[in-house]
Amino acid sequence: MKLHELLAYDDIAIQCHNFPDADTIASGFAVYEYLRANCKAPLLFYAGPQKICKSNMLIMTDQLEIPVRYLTELPHEPELLVTVDCAYGESNVQKFAARSIAVIDHHICRGKLPELNEVRSDYGSCSSLIAKLYESEGMDINSSKRVATALYYGLFMDTNGLSEIGHPADKDLRDFADFDKPLLMLLQNSNLSSEEMVIAGDALKNCVFRDDCHSAYVLTEPCDPNILGFISDLILQVDSVDSCVVFCRNAAGYKLSVRSCCTGINAAEFAKFITEGVGNGGGHAGKAGGFITASAIEGNITEFISGRIISYHCDTDVMYAGKQHAGSAGMERYIKKQIVLGYVPSTDIVPDGGEIFIRMLEADLTVKSSPDIYLMIGVSGEVYPIKREVFSKRYTCCDELPVTDTEYPPTVIDRGAGRSRPLTPYMKGCRTNDSSAVNARRLTRYTKVFTEWNKDGYLYGTPGDFLAARIDDDTDFYIIKQNIFLKTYEKEQ
Repeated sequence: MKLHELLAYDDIAIQCHNFPDADTIASGFAVYEYLRANCKAPLLFYAGPQKICKSNMLIMTDQLEIPVRYLTELPHEPELLVTVDCAYGESNVQKFAARSIAVIDHHICRGKLPELNEVRSDYGSCSSLIAKLYESEGMDINSSKRVATALYYGLFMDTNGLSEIGHPADKDLRDFADFDKPLLMLLQNSNLSSEEMVIAGDALKNCVFRDDCHSAYVLTEPCDPNILGFISDLILQVDSVDSCVVFCRNAAGYKLSVRSCCTGINAAEFAKFITEGVGNGGGHAGKAGGFITASAIEGNITEFISGRIISYHCDTDVMYAGKQHAGSAGMERYIKKQIVLGYVPSTDIVPDGGEIFIRMLEADLTVKSSPDIYLMIGVSGEVYPIKREVFSKRYTCCDELPVTDTEYPPTVIDRGAGRSRPLTPYMKGCRTNDSSAVNARRLTRYTKVFTEWNKDGYLYGTPGDFLAARIDDDTDFYIIKQNIFLKTYEKEQ
């Protein structure tokens, strides 16, 4: 998508995500200024449970004269709604009706994207993406000191003070933005109010450390969600802590900040476990958040979260493929149904040796493109790697193409190019053959499986999912989600 495509609409609203941070405000402001420069009169706003109250955000919007408004409802249904640094329908952005939707984001989006979208998941900030969109329109962000400063600060905050920059687009914004240096210094030193410092200090003093879990948790006084993240980042620096949960009460329930610094705990998955059945959670491997509805909790919230933390660590089995055996207990032989699946040789997508990021249902992983690696496309559009040798034994190529049960086309991310690659244009068909059998059993406990594909993470299974192992090698095992397994396998008669 290009910014000029937005000019086909007259009534445009630009929405930042709930609890706005610097990146979403900066991105929304830059789109707002682009539209104004092209004779449009857009609305820039955010919604959610509460207004901005963090000091640096208030200074940013005031000093840069950013006309962002807090709204609980829109005055009317806009012709076009543009979400920035978030995707329409995601849990961190309040949903409003609009005749058309556009999405500009730098996160991996799970849901169906509208036709108007620009998503670059390898960028460190949405601000970097907006800068590149300006560039593609022949515009210079430095023509406006306010825009350049906002985008630079958005990048600064989303990349931990520029310490997590990797993509060339991020480096370009860092190196070439002509920003207001005195204002940036003021913003850097305005992250906390004196009241918030007291809240953070009390939280650190009252933090509960679970040495048996290498985890910590604390209930803080009500505060901005960004302060929760600040506190959790501090707690995570304790040498005996691998993960932590910091939470506080707000008007509707409890907001959580979750952190992890080890490959054995994915913060997004940890947040989902804690909030399962009582709210929602998600995020990234190291940083995540969540929300628990107050009415869903009976009793003490601290006891509830403590119990979930202990359960996560004590009620989860950890298995290492290649180092241990899946075992025969409870295993039964299943045959893959005679169905058509899709496959793509990895080198058709990315040159040999390039990195491919795959979002699987059970985990995210990165593989290196090679003539010996194929990408399989399952019945629900899921993507997973397979060695060519194993593919040759289990599948027979055919002219028929599969019909995948998915809302959006299967894609991977080309790490080198920093953009998503749809697989459908490259997809070829194959049929399962008689060699496509596995031994499998239903999981009765939460299970993590470290595989040879994923050295920096693991597959995660919940009760009801299946642990499957190769017939000829029970050290090669993995997790298959229940809905996918039942569609693709049947018990041998």
